[in-house]
Formats: sequence, C-alpha cells, structure tokens
Amino acid sequence: MRSPRGGICRAAAAAGGGAQEHVDLIPGIPDDVAVDCLARVPHASHRALRRVCRGWRSAAAAPSFASARAAAGANEDLVYMLQFGNPSAASDADKDDAPANAPAYGVAVYNVTTGEWRREPGAPPVVPVFAQCAAVGASVAIIGGWDPRSFEPVADVHVLDASTGTWRRASPMASPRSFFACAEAGGKIYVAGGHDKHKNALKTAEAYDPVADAWDPLPDMSEERDECDGMATVAGDRFLAVSGYRTARQGGFERDAEWFDPAARAWRRLERVRAPPSAAHVVVKGKVWCIEGTAVMEWIGMRRGWREVGPYPPGLKAGTARAVCVGGGEKVVVTGAVDGEEGGGRHRIWVFDVKGKSWTVVRPPPEFAGFVFSVASVRI
Repeated sequence: MRSPRGGICRAAAAAGGGAQEHVDLIPGIPDDVAVDCLARVPHASHRALRRVCRGWRSAAAAPSFASARAAAGANEDLVYMLQFGNPSAASDADKDDAPANAPAYGVAVYNVTTGEWRREPGAPPVVPVFAQCAAVGASVAIIGGWDPRSFEPVADVHVLDASTGTWRRASPMASPRSFFACAEAGGKIYVAGGHDKHKNALKTAEAYDPVADAWDPLPDMSEERDECDGMATVAGDRFLAVSGYRTARQGGFERDAEWFDPAARAWRRLERVRAPPSAAHVVVKGKVWCIEGTAVMEWIGMRRGWREVGPYPPGLKAGTARAVCVGGGEKVVVTGAVDGEEGGGRHRIWVFDVKGKSWTVVRPPPEFAGFVFSVASVRI
C-alpha cells in the first residue's frame, strides 16, 4: 500500500525558500514498503513507535494504517476487562513478582493473539466499581457504575482510543445508573435499565455517539429492567436488553427481552429469550448465544427456543461468566471463576473456537485472576 502521507516533508533552507524536502519513513526504503514494515510492529510497542519521529506518528495515526495491518496479517484481538484485584495474588506468586500497586478495580487487557496480559496505562485513576465497558471500532468506553467512595451510581464516561493509547473524559450520561444493559450496535453504544441511587429499577435508555461525543435520549422500555444484559444482534444494528427485574420483584428475573428499532425509534418485545439467570449472553455472527450450566446454547426464535451449539466451558463456575466475541466471530472469550474446591476464588479465561467447537483454558498471571464484571473486544 502507499504511505498515507508519502513520508513527511519539511521546508528546505535552500535559496528561494518554499522548496519541500521529502524525508523517508525509513531511509533508503520506499514509503509503501516502510508502512508495511511498521504495520507489523506488535500493538504493545505502538506507543514507542509513535515517539520515534513525526513521520511514524503520522503514518500510524492514518486510517489506512489499520488496512495495512489487516493486509499484513498483523491484526491483534484485545479483550478489555473491568476487573477486581485478586486477593490471593500474594499467595500465588513471589512477593517480588506480585505488583504492590495493583488496583482494587481497574482495566486489564488480554491479548488473545499473543497471549500477553497488561494493565492499561493512563486509565482513570478511579474507575467506577461495576462500570460497564463497550467498544466502537478502536474506541473503548467505560460507562457508569458506582463511585467507590460513596457507593452511589455515577453518569461518568471515559473513552480510550485503543489504537493510540490515549484517554479522554467524554460527555456523561443524562442519568447516573449501574447494573445496566450496555452494548455497541450500529456504531453507537446503548445503555438501558439498571438502577438509580435509591435502588429503583430503571426503564430509561440512551445511545452514545463516540464521534459526536453526544448522548441521544431514547424512549423508555416497556418494563423496568435492573441487572439486564445488553448485546447487539441480527446485522449488528439492533440493541437487545435481555431479562432483568422490576423494583417490586428484586431478583425475579424475567424471561423476555426488548430490542430497539432505530428506524421507528421504538422498543419491540421478544419472549422466551432469557436463559437461566446464571447464563452469560453473547452475540456470535448475528446469533444470540448463552453460556449456561450444561452447554453453549443458541437462540433460534420464539417458537423453537434454544438449541445446543457446543459444550460448556470445563471447570467454569455457574453464575460467574462474562463473554465477548472476538475475531469477527471466530472465537468467544469467557471469563469466570473456577468451580470446586480448587477454585479458591481464582478466575480464568476460556477461549471457544467457534468452528472447531472446542475450549482452551487460559490461566492468567495471579494479578489478573480477579473477578471480571464487564468485557469488550477490539481488533487492532
């Protein structure tokens, strides 16, 4: 491919002025070849890459750089996790290996492609507990949750550009909320339901446009839905709020769902969508899946209900799972606690190969073995 900038130019000090001198991205190498080389640099080194020179920074910031990485087969799938610290980390590792400043609740990143783990540098110093995260393109948003000092819901929004590693404080939601449905659909991040500071279940909803940095208030759902699940389904353009419960029925999870029709700006009901309350929901190639106590199930309609599409993750404790699809539907990543006495509060990662219908168990480093409340995935 051609360099998006053709390298960089600078004014020459030659007589007459105005002349521009081309500077190669890599001396002696055509810029299209240089961009192909830069595109193969691992994502973990992109911050350092941008600091080398202005030309490299410009090349890496260009939209075509993502296309160059894809053409080179250099894409990496990253899973961002809002995760509690692991209390047993000190006993699982030598004191020299266990970080003393590991946050009680923060942003962890698992690189599915390389197997690497890291904390996201530059994350907000105080991440709201039980916040939700969702991704649009390379943007990862951390939304709502509890203020860890007052334990009251917040409307805060922080957005990470995963391609550059930069954070910004974004426009807040219209209303504070926690334990709400949240997912990306059609290029927007939807939030719905949850509860307010009085623990009243909500039926309000909003949609966030990360490009405009603006929230669009949506019509109310037909029901209050606290602790509901959020996902995008069909062609990725519909937001689905699954189950939840009303204020008067604390813990009485409904078995229906509502999806938002953006053309009509109205909510539509779906019956019999909810799997058991312990299930984790995820959308794979437009189909709603759930990870529950015996198998991986796929919802095939109100009349036919659910069908089995794969085995249950081996050793996963029921009721602890969070799931996200990666690689365009090639894999499903599940986080959760280890079942049985050997678990001891430890959490692991299970990676499901959609084509092969098989699980791979990933044992994270001790400092990344805490409970994960919310997950989102980005391909870089």
